[in-house]
Amino acid sequence: MQTAGRLGLSVLLVALIVVGSHCSRKKEPMTVRPLKLKESVKMQEAYDPVSSKPYPGAEQELSPERREALGDLLLERRQYDGSLVHYWQVLKENPERHDIRYKVGVILLLAGQHQAARQELNAVLAAKPQMLEAREALGLTYLEEKKYPEAIRILKEVLSQERSRVKTRHLLGIAYLAQDNPREAIQIMEPAASLDHKNVALLATLGQAHLKVKDYSRALLYLKKGQNLDPKDKKINLNLGMALAGLKRYSEAFDAFLKGGDEAQAYNNIGVHYYLEGRYEDAAKCFQKALDLRPTFYEEAKTNLQRALEKMQETKREGT
Repeated sequence: MQTAGRLGLSVLLVALIVVGSHCSRKKEPMTVRPLKLKESVKMQEAYDPVSSKPYPGAEQELSPERREALGDLLLERRQYDGSLVHYWQVLKENPERHDIRYKVGVILLLAGQHQAARQELNAVLAAKPQMLEAREALGLTYLEEKKYPEAIRILKEVLSQERSRVKTRHLLGIAYLAQDNPREAIQIMEPAASLDHKNVALLATLGQAHLKVKDYSRALLYLKKGQNLDPKDKKINLNLGMALAGLKRYSEAFDAFLKGGDEAQAYNNIGVHYYLEGRYEDAAKCFQKALDLRPTFYEEAKTNLQRALEKMQETKREGT
């Protein structure tokens, strides 16, 4: 997904999955290796009496309460495969534990098993249609699959029941951006930003939406807030550079681009904005500087430099 990548999404997924667990500490986003189908099958079989049980407590006869506690402990540690072993055993003994099934669905979503995740989440919603967390996670599943109309429909269902859900508004904004509908994204996300002033991912997405409609001042407003909360966030700094360049504040834009990447990329980015403004000589100087700084940047900067030089020649011919 080009709009917010998997930035926000991995953070939001983790936020969803810890609902109901015993963990209350702030988590840092991490990359989760997708589970292969055969691995998932092995996990489901891991609690069989004749199977080997590599996860804590799996070799013992445990009460459902103890298994749930171990599942939550492994969930806190992001050991999702082990957590699934215990959750599946709880469900085997008590299929009506929809809170546990919800956690299983979101873990499968994190693992990239979208069909299996939807199956679990739909089972939860069939029994508990009022469980907004499960409906939100189902919408996120479609969002991850790039099935944007389905994601939008489901997320709007969640908002119809609870208008103040910040995560839902953020996800819906991402879906609208993915469909190249930034104005809808802005309309749905701005109320969320007023509800949660410290949501860096939301501020970054909202800033990006304003960039899409060339409202550089509003983009700057939200991106500055995000930068104040997380000065080292590269995506925020890159988008901040775009907003500042759009306002022709090139010196500040260069500094922001520098924080979001490296010096060669910063010169190239500034050169692009000079080019769009018709300042072809300045653009050519920036592209040449990018080439001098990083030869591995050669193809992109060389192409940009060639275009700028051609425009310079056209301008000179038209002036004679």
